[in-house]
Formats: sequence, structure tokens, C-alpha cells
Amino acid sequence: MADEQITENVENTEATENNDVVLSQSKLDSLIDKGFSKGAKRAKQELAEQLGVDSLEQAAELIAAKRQLDEESKSDLDKSLETIETLQKTIESLESTNKNLQSDMEIQKVVNKNGINDVDYFKHLLSQAKGTEDFDQETFIDSLRGEKPYLFNDGVSQPKKVDATSNKASLNVQDRIASAKTMADIYKLQQELT
Repeated sequence: MADEQITENVENTEATENNDVVLSQSKLDSLIDKGFSKGAKRAKQELAEQLGVDSLEQAAELIAAKRQLDEESKSDLDKSLETIETLQKTIESLESTNKNLQSDMEIQKVVNKNGINDVDYFKHLLSQAKGTEDFDQETFIDSLRGEKPYLFNDGVSQPKKVDATSNKASLNVQDRIASAKTMADIYKLQQELT
């Protein structure tokens, strides 16, 4: 009799192995969704229990109410301190901007007084020189006049810019190169010729 049960079980197993189970994609999706939704529900319940509330929606409501209560309970002193802090930052920013403007104005005065042509290069040289010991601006400018005379205008008017097509004398490139005071003039001449 045991042999009959074993053969019967083997036949049933073979029958189920030969029969393929076919599920549609929507059926498979619904089975997966059921499994995940059960896990999600369980996780929400555990979180709600840990927080000591009935549901997560109730927890969200409690958090929102606490935030509103904190904002309403801020004293006038706290609000004033926040305003003061904001104003302090604004003042610091304006003071920094004012210092930069004053520095630029000082440099512009020196540039205008001494007839300096290239302001940016002069600023660069001045910032390097200020880092040295015993810096004297007048001495620095006098030494710069000897070392880099092309930076200074010295009352000599800039050569008049002439259109190359209007004056045949200006077509002589060698003369124009010789009359160039700065590298910028040479670059400008190069741009005209190309």
C-alpha cells in the first residue's frame, strides 16, 4: 500500500511539472503590489507605534502644529535679533563696497595727477609695491617713470588716430610702428592690417 501512495505521488508530481503556470503581466503586477503594500502598511504601523501616534498623518499634523506654535511663540526680542543680524550683514557688505570704491578713487586721482596711460597695469604694479617695506608712493611713481616711461603720458598728446584710407602717409607701416607707444598700439595696428 505504501508503494501505491509513492507511485501516485510521483505521477501527480510529473503531472504538475508538465503543466506550465501562465500568468498575465497585470495579474503578476497585482500580486507584487499586494506583497509590497502589505510590507508598506506594516512599516507605517511600526513607525506610527514608535512615534506614539495612531497614523503617520497624525504625526505630520503634530509636526506642522509644533512649527506654527514655535513661530508664534517667538518673542519680539528674537524677531528683533534676527532683523539686527540681517542688518549687520548688509552694513558689512556696504562698508566693503565703500572701501573698494574709495580705493579705486584714490588710484584714479594718482593716475590723473601723473598722466598714467594703463590704469590696470599701474594698479597691479602698485599692489606689488605696497607689500614692500618703506613704501612711498611718490618715490615709487618717480622710479616707475624711469623704468617704464611708456606708462606715462607726460603732457604729450596721444598720436592722432588717422584712418589708413584717408592719408597716404599713414600707410607707411614702419612709421606707425615707430610711433606706437604701447604694445596695445602695436596690437591695434596688427588688427588693422589683418
